[in-house]
Amino acid sequence: MSMTGTYASRGAPTRTPVRMADGYRMIVRGVQRLLGASLALAALGLWFAPGASWESDVMLFKLILSLTAIFAAVGLLSASSRPAPPEIEIDIRRRQVRLVRRPRGAAPVLLQRCDFNELSSAEREGSIVRLWDSAGVLLAEISLTEPETMSELVAGLREEGKLA
Repeated sequence: MSMTGTYASRGAPTRTPVRMADGYRMIVRGVQRLLGASLALAALGLWFAPGASWESDVMLFKLILSLTAIFAAVGLLSASSRPAPPEIEIDIRRRQVRLVRRPRGAAPVLLQRCDFNELSSAEREGSIVRLWDSAGVLLAEISLTEPETMSELVAGLREEGKLA
C-alpha cells in the first residue's frame, strides 16, 4: 500500500535539493523575469523609437533583432517559473519514504529516499505524522484521514522502533 501527499512542510527546514534556504534560486528566477520583460519591452520599443529609419535594410535588421529578443524573452520567462513542489510517497510494504519531484513534461526525479529503519525519529500528533531523516532534518509531515492507513503506518514505524 502506498500513500502520496502533494505538499511539504513550509515552516520546517529540509535538505537542499527540496528547498533552498539561501534564496539563490529565487534571485535567479527574479533576474530571469527582469531580463525577459526587458527584452520584450526592448523588442517593442525598437519599432516605436522616435526618429527611427524606415529603410528596407534597417527594417529587416529590426525585424530579425526583435524576433530574436521576443524568443529570448519567452524562453527566459518560461524558465523562471517556480519548480513543481515535491511529492511525499510512503510505501508501507517496502517501509520507505520518498520525496519525488514530477516536473512538467519530464520524468520524475527522486530527490531523497529513506527506509523506516534509517529514520532518526517519528512523531504522531492526532492525524499528523512527522518523519525525520538520519541527519535529524524534517523529511516529511503528512496528515492522514484514513484510520486503516494510519494504523498500518504507525505499526510499521513501531516495528522499526521509530515511534513510541
